[in-house]
Amino acid sequence: MTENRGIVVSINGNLISAKVDFHVSMNEICYVLVDGTALKSEVIRIRGDIAQIQVYEMTGGIKCGDDVEFTGEMLSAQLGPGLLGQVYDGLQNPLPVLAEQAGWFLERGIY
Repeated sequence: MTENRGIVVSINGNLISAKVDFHVSMNEICYVLVDGTALKSEVIRIRGDIAQIQVYEMTGGIKCGDDVEFTGEMLSAQLGPGLLGQVYDGLQNPLPVLAEQAGWFLERGIY
């Protein structure tokens, strides 16, 4: 494993467990790497060297041994001026902007 990567050891729906040999934090953003696509996720529990991760997209195709890349950044939402009149999803992705780039039916891994 590299400095900021873990390995998937179990999958249960959108809950992934990854083995890590470095420090991770609660609410840290990470990406599960599957078939060339990075799926946005968040660390929701840490037990010893196992980080349990909630994946915010469809988890089909993820398998044990896949890499998980940890960013060191916390999941956060920007508040304040500019939010009114905008349309965002739950991860604060601006949906009209993404729709212009990728169409109205977003593929997984697009942010």
